[in-house]
Amino acid sequence: MNDIMSFGVHRLWKKYYADLIISKFNPKKNILDIASGTGDIINLLPFSENLYAIDPIDHMHEISKEKNPNKKINYEIGYVENLPYKNNFFQLISCVYGVRNFQDRIKGFKEIYRCLKKNGYFFFMEFGMPKAKIIQKPYKFFLDYFLPISGSVVAKDRHSYKYLGDSIKKFPSPNRVQKELEYLGFFHIKTIDFISGANNIYILQKK
Repeated sequence: MNDIMSFGVHRLWKKYYADLIISKFNPKKNILDIASGTGDIINLLPFSENLYAIDPIDHMHEISKEKNPNKKINYEIGYVENLPYKNNFFQLISCVYGVRNFQDRIKGFKEIYRCLKKNGYFFFMEFGMPKAKIIQKPYKFFLDYFLPISGSVVAKDRHSYKYLGDSIKKFPSPNRVQKELEYLGFFHIKTIDFISGANNIYILQKK
């Protein structure tokens, strides 16, 4: 379904995202992947230790273990709003396509800030609505109709992909997200957008 939804481009986005992490991460420090799912991002990182992954679904971790057999990953089942880690523990925290699903986004951002070391990085990638008006209408059609129908046919799960489209439309603009994070104390380094903001990578630092 990810390949169908993004026409395969999500693989390139994730590789680019992982390369950005590699450029900032000190492998002797700790890194956390929030909403880690089946371990796609950790799989792309050339590190085998000091890796932490948290996800609310245990079965996701089981798939990740199969995908990353030679990596020492510290797995936890849980939610971002109540991270089971000490203050100032991670040099980098990552979240790919999970921020939309935070039950309380501000509380989640506060927990991430708490767990980061000073000068540590928060990277996340998230879908959004494109800024260019010329593609807003076809993109909305894609979310409203193509996603649920494809989910129904391919994944036998119309409801989840209807939710996905709705959550993308409701997600705030990059400017609003940036302001929320800056208000909490993060320094905004940059936001990298793809397809006029249909997909964004946010890079922040705890000062």
